[in-house]
Amino acid sequence: MKEIHFYSNKIKSLIILIISVGFCLLFIQSYDKLENQILYKVIILHFGFLLFLFSSIYSILLLLRRKPLLSITNSGIIIHNLLRKPVSVKFEEISKFSVSDTRYRGLKTTEYIHIVLKYPENASHKKFPIYSNAQNVIQSDILNIKTSKLLEILNKKLSSFHSQENFD
Repeated sequence: MKEIHFYSNKIKSLIILIISVGFCLLFIQSYDKLENQILYKVIILHFGFLLFLFSSIYSILLLLRRKPLLSITNSGIIIHNLLRKPVSVKFEEISKFSVSDTRYRGLKTTEYIHIVLKYPENASHKKFPIYSNAQNVIQSDILNIKTSKLLEILNKKLSSFHSQENFD
């Protein structure tokens, strides 16, 4: 079976870029009015400007990226991070996959697929013991596939790998 590659979602990246650049331009145009404001408002607005500036740079990197962010091969998963080295996890080390999300006031903001390993390297998570052996995480909302579909593909690959392993 051939490799499956997943790339960044260009539409979401473009929307984030437009919003970020819009807020940065709004800040730049209203910069002259900041000298009459209270100090903590000025500091908060500067932090907001930096946040939107970094998010615009991040979205430009996602838009210009030609390499996949996630690759699924016959032997394992390769997670290509944007600013770090890729992480490779073999199917023989994986026990299962679990899904979690981050919510803000009831609205889902980010979804993750946790890769639960059979033999974790350091299982010392005392705050969240359920994720003690989930060493690697796939952030699925920046990919060009829905989380449920990606989880289905990963579970099929994992079960086919374990069934081939049992026949050998």
